Amino acid sequence: MNWSLLIQVLGGLAIFIYGMKLLSESLQRVAGDRLRSFLSSMTRNRVSAVFSGIFITATIQSSSATTVLVVGFVNAGLMQLTQAVGVIMGANIGTTVTAWIVSTLGFKFNIANFALPAIALGMVLAFSKKESRSGLGSLFIGFGFLFLGLDFLKSSVPDSAKDPQTFQFLQQYVNMGFNTILLFVLIGTLLTIIIQSSSASTTITITLAFSGFIPIDAAYGMILGENIGTTITANLAALAGNRNAKKAALAHTMFNIFGVIWALIFFKAFTGMIDQIIPGDPLSDKESTRFHISLFHTLFNVTNTLILIWFVNRLSKFVSWIVDSFGSKLVGTKDSIRLLRSGAVNTTELAMVELVEYTKKIIRETYDFFRLTEQLILEPYDSDRVLQVLKKEEELDQIRTEVLQYLNQVQEAGIIGSFGKDVLGIMERVKAVEEMGDNFAAIARKLRKSHRQKLTLDKSFQNAIRDQIELLKKHYELLLENLEKSESFDILGNPKIRNQSRAYRFEMIQLNKKNESKIRKKKIQKKSLFHSALLYRDLAKNLDSISRFLNASIYADV
Repeated sequence: MNWSLLIQVLGGLAIFIYGMKLLSESLQRVAGDRLRSFLSSMTRNRVSAVFSGIFITATIQSSSATTVLVVGFVNAGLMQLTQAVGVIMGANIGTTVTAWIVSTLGFKFNIANFALPAIALGMVLAFSKKESRSGLGSLFIGFGFLFLGLDFLKSSVPDSAKDPQTFQFLQQYVNMGFNTILLFVLIGTLLTIIIQSSSASTTITITLAFSGFIPIDAAYGMILGENIGTTITANLAALAGNRNAKKAALAHTMFNIFGVIWALIFFKAFTGMIDQIIPGDPLSDKESTRFHISLFHTLFNVTNTLILIWFVNRLSKFVSWIVDSFGSKLVGTKDSIRLLRSGAVNTTELAMVELVEYTKKIIRETYDFFRLTEQLILEPYDSDRVLQVLKKEEELDQIRTEVLQYLNQVQEAGIIGSFGKDVLGIMERVKAVEEMGDNFAAIARKLRKSHRQKLTLDKSFQNAIRDQIELLKKHYELLLENLEKSESFDILGNPKIRNQSRAYRFEMIQLNKKNESKIRKKKIQKKSLFHSALLYRDLAKNLDSISRFLNASIYADV
């Protein structure tokens, strides 16, 4: 074995994958919000979902990044499974753009001449203090490394006519008829699983076929295998996600496996159609080989999408049945929040979407908490309701803990620019939610204790508490209504909303002072009335704290 050649190939592959990773992450960093908005607005029906998948994948040059992003959206409840399936179908088409770039540019020009200047320009921009320029610099560096790695791969793999010994071991597997195709489907699958990049695998396939080490049919087989292998990234990410995330990842796998099956059944007819479209015999004209492979890759994914786009709902129901029936036995399906990242794909910036959504979720949970507590205070004592409140506090604490753990993971992965401000805002809101939950639970415990001591609120104290609860309802409605109007917390920075929140907070303070003044002026002689006043003060103090932390939820840095 030529170890020097192997090291060159592996080194070139490493540079290529690093360039792909940097290019993808930089594009997410530069256009993350716009891509997010585009994806949200373009998934209303299955056709628009497919086109959004094509556009985003062609833009960020990584189907793995797109599918992990989709899994994250489904995991956070921001996207329905049927919408996700459409985007995944489009992502499979979008990823074929890489093959055309490699085929068109990678073997025709000395791309190192373009790569090095791109890296140099990127380095200059990367040191800029302005975030947009810094992100653009990383994009240029990623672009440069991508094509520099491709140049290393191309130069490291020699021509089979000039150096027939280098990859001679492959020759023993290329004359086994249809078994050759099946074997290279397996090779393509394993190669993509190992390097976790179908774009890199496709580049290797085109390079080997162009250099004459594998015949065109074996290259087609590798392309089919790479379509199966590329699903590993989304599946690895979904392992840490909830049931919906696993369903989206499984739909990706089922989609590609179905495509490979029909492509193998109609292999001769399908490849014959490629030969009719692309001029030149790939067996003798190596210049046409790369275009045959690129068209095969594109036509396979387009055809597979045209077949299955009519069965999106059935595919969604099928994967739902599998996960719901067998998922909990095979892998954990706990509905929890996790940082979705796998291998070369890192969606840290886009993970903020999921983090914001879960923070909204725990804020909404506290409203349910509040309504339970309201019933507990104003209606006849119910021990089951007390247990519900205390149980809800535990559930809320669990969700809050998961959000904080997730937040730590995101911070460890690296937070830059405006996301740092978002993180601070989320931390403040999570802290406020924790304090509100503690106050709701404290109210439940005090009412349980007063019930055991046979103490109740006097009618006048009940009316005072009712006024505070009504004010809290208005405050909550202000917060929740506006949270639903925006994908982020930015809307809470609106001066009108903040002024209204401040007004509610001031009204609560004045209400407490007014009621406290009445208590002081009131001559309390009966022991029961005295204890009722103490109970009122305790409850009023907790409700006032909830008001304060509601205000903090709106006023956190946004």
